[in-house]
Amino acid sequence: MLMKKLMMMAIMFVAAATAFAGDSDALKAILKAKTYADAEQLLKANLGQLANDEEKAAAYNKLVDLAVDAFDAEDNKRMLQQPYDSNAMNIAAYNALANAMECDKYDQLPNAKGKIKPRFHSKNQGRLNAARIAVINAGVEFTNNQDNKKGYDYFMMYLNSGKSSLFQDSEAIKTDANLGLASYYAGRCAILNEDYAAATAALNEALNDTSEQIRDGAFDFKLYAMNRSQKTAADSVKYLNDMKALMAQYPDNDKVFGALGDALLQQEKTEELTALCNAHMQKPLAIVYKGMIAMNAKNYAEAIADFSSITPDHPSYLQVVFNRAVCKLNLAGEFQDKHANKNTGAMAPADDAKLKEMLNDARVDFETCRQLDPDQQNVRWAVLLRNIYYNLGDEAKYQELENM
Repeated sequence: MLMKKLMMMAIMFVAAATAFAGDSDALKAILKAKTYADAEQLLKANLGQLANDEEKAAAYNKLVDLAVDAFDAEDNKRMLQQPYDSNAMNIAAYNALANAMECDKYDQLPNAKGKIKPRFHSKNQGRLNAARIAVINAGVEFTNNQDNKKGYDYFMMYLNSGKSSLFQDSEAIKTDANLGLASYYAGRCAILNEDYAAATAALNEALNDTSEQIRDGAFDFKLYAMNRSQKTAADSVKYLNDMKALMAQYPDNDKVFGALGDALLQQEKTEELTALCNAHMQKPLAIVYKGMIAMNAKNYAEAIADFSSITPDHPSYLQVVFNRAVCKLNLAGEFQDKHANKNTGAMAPADDAKLKEMLNDARVDFETCRQLDPDQQNVRWAVLLRNIYYNLGDEAKYQELENM
């Protein structure tokens, strides 16, 4: 009986020692650190020595404490209109958020008893709103100074912190109007850094922003970044699939429709492009694509009919008019090949008059292109128009273009 009691006592002592074990030496050293740099160095060196997730959360929270202290010291000076170190304040804000997110990652994990009992979540969420404002303001400052690398980092810190578990239950995040703005500018910075994969990922929040201006700009940036990411044949396949996915997500967006249509046209996916156009015939651009499909198939009359239904206010009107002019010129060439003498090239008077009528019809469209794009920035109209003048016998206008 006595032996049994002694064994029970021994078991109780072991259990008590386990239950009330103190902090590990690694954590004690981190918690004693006086500066952020010292604490950070100790954490990096001893992360694997920390006993459990709770200790890791406590260690990262120590870094949050030190970063918040550094931030508050400079921010208080700013509010009192005293000289302050804006760079130190921005770095401290960034560090506070980065470590708070890492702290929360471990703080949200089950403890040894399988319970989730966060120790630092509420405190860190409540004390870091000023730091989030500081990092988005710093992002603006960096981009204004053409430092797009830091601008991207700080805008992404604002965005990622807002999406993190640390703030997911925050009422302020639910009405945070700056998430889309941060997403937009992070994407812009990434494009200027020529990091197109980062830009594509950064812009998602901005695509759904309440501001039409932000949404439209974000779509322009995202489509540009996705297009520029194409380096190999495999990239082009991925790009096309990504465009299809984006179209499924935003079926009413004309910019996405245009990007997908261009990709299908460039990759000669004629059947898929036709099906896409048929499903969106309410979009004028669908008619443009149908015209281009007919044009590529040398069905010039059909293409001309499609192109002629596009009004001058359409964004692609210049290209449409140019394509229609080329189709008219090709029809004239086919007519000439059919009716000209195979040996002499001569034509019957009625056929010659018809050819000149067809050339004049093409001339009108090419001259419209000249008016809309006089410097040929978008379409190369000059050579084709000059040849029409030559065939019409208009020597003066031919020489005018010859001398350009």
